[in-house]
Amino acid sequence: MTQPQVELLATWGIPEGGSGDNAFRRPEALATDSAGNLLVADTGNHRILKLDTNGNLIWKIGGIDDAGEPWAGTAMAEFNSPQAICTDNENNVYVCDTLNCRVQKFDGDGNQLLIFGTQGLGYGQFGGEGPLGIAIDENGYMLVCDTHTSIGGNHRVQKLDQNGHFVAQFGSYGTGLGQFGGAMPVREYGLDFGPGIGPGPIGPTGIAVNQNAQHISDKNNWGADIYVGDCDNDRLQVFKGIGLCDGSFGDGVVFRPRQLSMDGSGRLYVSGVHKHEPPMETYDLTDPLKWRVVEESRWVLVFDVGSKQLIGRIGTKEAHDRMTHNYGAGLHCHGYGLAVCKADDSIVYVQGDNLVFKYQVTW
Repeated sequence: MTQPQVELLATWGIPEGGSGDNAFRRPEALATDSAGNLLVADTGNHRILKLDTNGNLIWKIGGIDDAGEPWAGTAMAEFNSPQAICTDNENNVYVCDTLNCRVQKFDGDGNQLLIFGTQGLGYGQFGGEGPLGIAIDENGYMLVCDTHTSIGGNHRVQKLDQNGHFVAQFGSYGTGLGQFGGAMPVREYGLDFGPGIGPGPIGPTGIAVNQNAQHISDKNNWGADIYVGDCDNDRLQVFKGIGLCDGSFGDGVVFRPRQLSMDGSGRLYVSGVHKHEPPMETYDLTDPLKWRVVEESRWVLVFDVGSKQLIGRIGTKEAHDRMTHNYGAGLHCHGYGLAVCKADDSIVYVQGDNLVFKYQVTW
């Protein structure tokens, strides 16, 4: 494994979190547009922010209460714990309004274009935990990771057209290839480390599409490869564009993957809760203050999609030391939010607790 050169360029936000224009509360999903602007799903503040390349606010969307503070809402352009976001080639913004079990679409100026989805098992509906991943394929279709629900398991990826109409789906509950969320072993990390504790099975989480033209051409009209984080089975799965599973990778390396992002050179970046060393049984699982977090936090693993091999890790002690690691931060201190910049794929944005780190990554 050749470790890339990683430089921390900037840190945005304040460690303790906040609701001002320069603060976040667990911004669990990130994306960029073609100009390099950063879109932030500020999960704990139930809002979306668009920032320029220097971290300055361009616009924000979300509900506010009578005191002007962010709140979880159900109206149009309001959100409840948004946990996935992406942009298309026209810089439209797609948001998984997770706990509202719906998707919202905005143009590059923040004007709402579309809203669709409800809780349920049907086509175009989403599970009880809501959608946790979204990407746009090479033909402009939305691919949405649909998680489990209290009335049954969705555990699928839904393909929808630009009007939010159902086109196709793939996936089911289980541990086999093409299935999601079946294993749910006793965890050595995080907040759900045993039966009945934590959120239970999640299903598919982050998703990314390999839109490299030569790669698509080599697929003999199967369409672009689709990579999905199979959270509870601790692996990544790859699907041909038609939804046919083409194998899995990351076993024994990836643990509880959440967000995925690709650069233009066939490298897949994966965030999540990656396994601590030494094993957690040497620590007190009942006291989160005693959980060990390695200094670089193992925030992001990088795979070559051709060989399916781990080729690097991104995370620095400098960034780790800027986080609060407060009691109750749990999984979020590691960071789920992740985005490789579309304008310059040497720039990688990573969430850590209530902060967003801007890295320069040189291979």
